[in-house]
Amino acid sequence: MKRYLVILCLLVAVGLGATAENSAYYPVRVSVLKVFSHAQGYEVLYRKGLAGTAAVFIPVTWFVPGGKAELVQATDPAYPYLVVFYKEGKFDHLRLYVQASLKDPSWGTLDPKAGEGKFNSEDIKLEF
Repeated sequence: MKRYLVILCLLVAVGLGATAENSAYYPVRVSVLKVFSHAQGYEVLYRKGLAGTAAVFIPVTWFVPGGKAELVQATDPAYPYLVVFYKEGKFDHLRLYVQASLKDPSWGTLDPKAGEGKFNSEDIKLEF
């Protein structure tokens, strides 16, 4: 009986391994400290290394169906965070996971003049 159970477990393990597919995308997840909204997009302040921070500017034009970015809003305590997907070593698209309530401390507003000219990028380069 134990022999059959072991053989069954091995067959299941081999079957699961055979059906797993390699993705063409390489995801990079970073913890977000604050998301600043602006008429032209979002400034995302994220953790860099152990004690540093960095910012990335995401144009609002990317947040369209089939675009380069997706905004996921919920009340999950793990939010906010950012996942950037690379394909063949180049930026492909991203998902920004944020708290649904704009009253959450993770949200802020970027001064209109402070954001001018910073949302014209075609890709994202994260700092580590």
